[in-house]
Amino acid sequence: FGYKMDDIRVDVEGLYSQLSKDGDVAGDSAIAESLTAFSGLVNVYYDVAIEDMPVTPYIGVGVGAAYVSNPLATKVTDDKASGFAFAYQAKAGVSYDVTPEIKLYAGARYFGSYGANFKIAKDDARIKVLY
Repeated sequence: FGYKMDDIRVDVEGLYSQLSKDGDVAGDSAIAESLTAFSGLVNVYYDVAIEDMPVTPYIGVGVGAAYVSNPLATKVTDDKASGFAFAYQAKAGVSYDVTPEIKLYAGARYFGSYGANFKIAKDDARIKVLY
């Protein structure tokens, strides 16, 4: 779902991410083997128009929210199973005009979230999820 105005585009995007742990994090086995995140973002893109070329470079940024699962292997008493966090991303790539109405996109993104806090022990220490 999106809208285009000259060289500016706006869209709404939904993402599902699942991240797996490669090994022990600082020797701590209290971290779960994986965590999941459901994210919703509003993105704004700038298309760099090049005359008489079917290829158009673009850059974009997005902000929204992520619903992140608890990264602890064993839930601490009174801790929550998941939490909301601020989500953000930066995107860049190129689009190719297949027809005037149809475009093929290739690009990359940097995605992150911040703010989902979970207890790590009863002394109320916290672990922040950054991915």
